[in-house]
Amino acid sequence: MNIYFVRHGKTEWNLEKRLQGQHGDSELLPESYEAIKHLAESLSDVHFDLVKSSPQKRAMTTAKLLTNQDPEADARLSEWNFGELEGQLIVDSVAKYPEEMQASREYLPHFDGSKFGAESVESVLNRFDDLADELKNSQAENILLVGHGASGTAGIRHLAGFPLAELRSAGGLANNTVSILRLEGEQFKLQKWNESL
Repeated sequence: MNIYFVRHGKTEWNLEKRLQGQHGDSELLPESYEAIKHLAESLSDVHFDLVKSSPQKRAMTTAKLLTNQDPEADARLSEWNFGELEGQLIVDSVAKYPEEMQASREYLPHFDGSKFGAESVESVLNRFDDLADELKNSQAENILLVGHGASGTAGIRHLAGFPLAELRSAGGLANNTVSILRLEGEQFKLQKWNESL
């Protein structure tokens, strides 16, 4: 089994450097459609037996454009819920909560976003574990998952066996990149990470 994880195309809020989270959902940039088309061509030799996407519009649109099929919306692929910071400029969020924001981007063992109503690290990782357990029991050989930067970075590296302290050590996923996990026995192995095809 191969899991292809794609972060959605770049959005207006990505460009403005705002936190989108689960409830903010700005439009894809015009140039993102061309970038998604290019990625679709790069993946055209792969037959996806299953296509799942975060229910957020930016991800669902990306998934549909990548495959020309209707993806299955799966809330477990949703972006990290950043509570009251969603929609805020990242620079303002960092000014208000410097330690928490640094931890969210560099060292997740120290992340505690309870002050602003953010989802816990445990909650995000549990979502990905639950999804992975379901996928392991499917008959699908090639699976496409379309999701987000913060939750996807933590979730995919977690499934690949990286410890909590190393989930952000390779930085965050860029828009329109592919990461590939291959199931070997009961363990996922990271074959590609954050690659632009």
